Amino acid sequence: MAPPKRNEFLDADSEDDQADGYNSEDEVAKGGRSGKRRKVDSDVERDASDAEDDGAEPHVDGGATEEREKDDAALKAKKAKPKLETGLPDITKPLTKKNLVATEKAIRKSGVVFLSRIPPFMKPAKVRSLLEPFGTINRTFLAPQDPAAHTRRVRAGGNKKRLYTEGWVEFVNKKDAKSACELLNARIIGGKKGSYYHDDIWNLVYLKGFKWHHLTEQISTENAERTSRMRAELSKAAKENKEYVRNVERAKMLDGMQAKSKKRKAADGEEERRAPPRETRTFKQAQQIQKAADTEEQPERVTRVLSKIF
Repeated sequence: MAPPKRNEFLDADSEDDQADGYNSEDEVAKGGRSGKRRKVDSDVERDASDAEDDGAEPHVDGGATEEREKDDAALKAKKAKPKLETGLPDITKPLTKKNLVATEKAIRKSGVVFLSRIPPFMKPAKVRSLLEPFGTINRTFLAPQDPAAHTRRVRAGGNKKRLYTEGWVEFVNKKDAKSACELLNARIIGGKKGSYYHDDIWNLVYLKGFKWHHLTEQISTENAERTSRMRAELSKAAKENKEYVRNVERAKMLDGMQAKSKKRKAADGEEERRAPPRETRTFKQAQQIQKAADTEEQPERVTRVLSKIF
């Protein structure tokens, strides 16, 4: 069929459009896309001011405002993530004070399962995916391998992947936790026959009366003890290091003093060898007067005179 020669839509006047009752909202409702711009608050205010200038009552397009509010609400609903309706902390967001608060009823209703052995190279996401069919899981925690053992294994040529030794899984309902332990404990993990964990065995134990805050308290206590021991060891090592440095400095000082004294003595000996020999002066000494001894005999003349007198 040949197209019409005249375009009635383009040739129509604006009054005819008003008379036909064309509305962009009808086209949007049918699934089409409107080419007209939606009115915003500034346009509504402009229309109201124009109406006031003309002397007529201002007219506010309530339909556009309502539609905009509906669209905003729908957009917020799409962006909002689904929240857990159990009363337990929402783990889809970073842990804060707000989402750490949990009701006592939800805590009493929850149950914790202990995994005494984690298959090699199994990650927390895999544990969650394997246990989620048996009940809703809220939180999981797997204890990593000791870093020293990991370093030794890597140096020996082993696998560099991270290993986990044990783990805890929190079920929203304790009945699901008990049933999961009864069904899975001491059984193979299964799944596809060629999967990596097909022949590994589950080691699950339901911890009666044990809640998640007990685990966090235990971990915080162990961390505090480890931190205190580390601080004590660091302070002891710092003291030993300071004493060692002091002794080294003292030894250096003594060695320097001995080297200086040796150098000084060597310099003095060199000067003595280089100096000319000194002349020795001699002085004439007076002869010593010797006294007669008391035991010496008196002369004969003295004896004769004394004999005559006495």
